[in-house]
Amino acid sequence: MSELIKYNHQIPIQIRFVDVDRLNHVNNSCYLSYFELARVCYFNDVFKGIIEWDKKGFVLARTEIDHLIPIYLNDEIHCFTKVIKLGNKSLTIENSLIKKTNGAELLCAKGIGVLVAFDYVSQGSIDIPDVWRKRISDFESSSRV
Repeated sequence: MSELIKYNHQIPIQIRFVDVDRLNHVNNSCYLSYFELARVCYFNDVFKGIIEWDKKGFVLARTEIDHLIPIYLNDEIHCFTKVIKLGNKSLTIENSLIKKTNGAELLCAKGIGVLVAFDYVSQGSIDIPDVWRKRISDFESSSRV
C-alpha cells in the first residue's frame, strides 16, 4: 500500500481474544483503543520525555473512524500514525489499521482524532508550546519508513 510511505510511525497491534465479538471479528469499539495505544506510542517517540504529562498534554476532543474491512483474531495488524494538521491549540492525528497478509497490506480502518493542548493543573486549553510543535514538525518531515 503506497500510502503507507507517508507515515513515519507504526506499531504492531496485539489482538486479544476479548476483542473478538460474536461475529468472529474485532468489535468496532476496540479500534479506538488501538488508535489510543498508537497515539501514546507516537507521542512517546516524538516527545522523548520532554512533557510532564501530569501537568500538561492533550485531551481528545473528537474522533472519526471509517471501517473498511474486518479484522480477525489471528490477523497481523499494524497501526500507522501521523499528525496531519497543527493548529494553535489543537492538532489532528490520523491512524490507519493495516492487515499484513500473504505479502499484501490491506487497509482495514482509517481514523482521525482532534486533540486539544491542555493544562491539567488550571483545567484549560493552552496554545501548543513551540517546543512540542517543533518536535512534531521535525518528526513528520523526516524520512522514515
